[in-house]
Amino acid sequence: MKLVSILNEELVFTNVKGVSRSGIYTDMLRRAKEVLEVPIDVDHLVSGMIEREDTLQMPYDGVALPHLRLPECDDLYIIVGLLPKPVQMQSVDPEQCRLVIMSLISPDTSDLYLKSLAALTRFLLIGQNRQTLCSATNAKEFLDILRHADVKVRSHLTAEDIEVRNSETVRDTDSLSSALDLISSLNRSMLPVIDENGKLVGELAALDILKRFIPEYIFRMENLDFLNSFEPFNKIFEAEGRHVVRDYMREPSLVVRPDTPLIQFTVKMVKQQVRACFVVDNDQHYQGTVLVKDIVKKVLRG
Repeated sequence: MKLVSILNEELVFTNVKGVSRSGIYTDMLRRAKEVLEVPIDVDHLVSGMIEREDTLQMPYDGVALPHLRLPECDDLYIIVGLLPKPVQMQSVDPEQCRLVIMSLISPDTSDLYLKSLAALTRFLLIGQNRQTLCSATNAKEFLDILRHADVKVRSHLTAEDIEVRNSETVRDTDSLSSALDLISSLNRSMLPVIDENGKLVGELAALDILKRFIPEYIFRMENLDFLNSFEPFNKIFEAEGRHVVRDYMREPSLVVRPDTPLIQFTVKMVKQQVRACFVVDNDQHYQGTVLVKDIVKKVLRG
């Protein structure tokens, strides 16, 4: 299915007015209200979208994606807004936005919405595609760009659609000290490990590091109430500058290809009780990571 077949030219608006989320969303919905046959309470929808964004705190990187699931909707309505100038939509956004993709989602179109959004996101990540779309001067030109690029909606979501691309990694030759610094600064419990060629060779888990410095006999004890020594932590302080990641990493728990369907790797994560899977290309080069929280954010709350 082609993405342009889902979009309505009458719902693509250029020169959207407003210098804030509230003003921009209001202008888009008021213009959409003249096109759509479903009743729209503009103020209610705007406040609902902003409340959702403020609750989830999901940053927009150049493209705003406000949306609401509405029981009264009978279809998926994607409303596109092109801004004459970039606007800082949220305080958490790393970049200002010139493109707004607003979605009103019916109870039975969540799947189509996510797949359509994934198709558009894949297109926007390539080269200057985002800038090209933002330069469109009218609705027809906007859709022609997507039509000419033959942007297609896949039959299912994949790891490529959910992954966090180019997330932080450690090299197998890095010091344990620098790896612990990264684990701390990123607030992560596990990191992918790559070699000098960028190939995935393992994963480094904070629990594995701690386990190495606790005497084995302690794990066989039932009652740990007597423990109060700080010695294991002192040993880490002494060793972290001399030891390297390779000595503490383990085999990756779960590795998938970019085209692996969402349901397949989700089931594997649940079945194997792992919180992360790593995405690699056919040559084992690391591409990205999918965390359980990414599935929650991008699928259940996307």
